[in-house]
Amino acid sequence: MSPLFDTTTLSLFSRRLLNCPQYKFKYKSNVRDAAVLMPLCNVDGQPSVLFTVRNLNLRSHRGEISFPGGKADPQDESLEYTALRETFEEVGIQPSSIDVLGSYSPLPNYDGSIRVHPFLGMVRNPLDLNALPFNKDEVSTVFTLPIDYLVRILRKIVPERYP
Repeated sequence: MSPLFDTTTLSLFSRRLLNCPQYKFKYKSNVRDAAVLMPLCNVDGQPSVLFTVRNLNLRSHRGEISFPGGKADPQDESLEYTALRETFEEVGIQPSSIDVLGSYSPLPNYDGSIRVHPFLGMVRNPLDLNALPFNKDEVSTVFTLPIDYLVRILRKIVPERYP
């Protein structure tokens, strides 16, 4: 495991997620629930975050960069299960190889018809992006961005918050 994703850091992520604010949004009366997973992973020895690019042939959100996820099915036992199931269906990462660290406050989609539940998870084993059996019907490609790159971007955008 890389120095960034050691057990102390992952434990800190989990504790902070327990204390994150719960936001209140207005939703439509027939709101549906969905869940996404923000997968932390190690790729080529670098701590990274995995993203998908949605297939251009989909009815909604085509070509968008996203985290793996989707609407909850009636038979899903929990929204965490939904996030893990969708990650497996879209990207091919087994749920048993992901440690869910926690969740963030639900957020609405653009029109308030879907309540999206974000989960943070750590993929235990290093990933080989070329070997991921992602579902080409749903995903055009899969890519990762190293955590240090994302931190550098945040420092440029909001330097007062990330010195």
